[in-house]
Amino acid sequence: MIVDNTDDIVVKRSDYKRIVQLMMNSSLDIRDGLENEMARAIVYNDDVYPKDAVCLGSIVEFVDVTTKAEGRVTVVLPDDANVKEMKVSVLSPLGAALIGLRKNTTINWIMPGSRVAEIKVVNITHPEDG
Repeated sequence: MIVDNTDDIVVKRSDYKRIVQLMMNSSLDIRDGLENEMARAIVYNDDVYPKDAVCLGSIVEFVDVTTKAEGRVTVVLPDDANVKEMKVSVLSPLGAALIGLRKNTTINWIMPGSRVAEIKVVNITHPEDG
């Protein structure tokens, strides 16, 4: 679930279509927050999507500003999620928080246990970038 975030997020058109389809078929608690995020997203055509923004397949280095915990995950579709490989579903709380964020931006997001986390994107790598 989202908590008072007003900075723009950006989403690839192809990702937007996939995420909206996933939300329509989901009854997960994360659905409301993700719907709010998609409603405020600026949707870019895939060929002009900013390279400094998180999309499906992005490897994201982040920090939980609240706890100072650092992490590195790949944001993926639910069928590709794998904890051992640090691949998080876009329908998970962390994946939903990260999707669409740009490098050096933060979001306040309710994580499991009703804890509000301030997540900051430190770096983004796209596999197609090599």
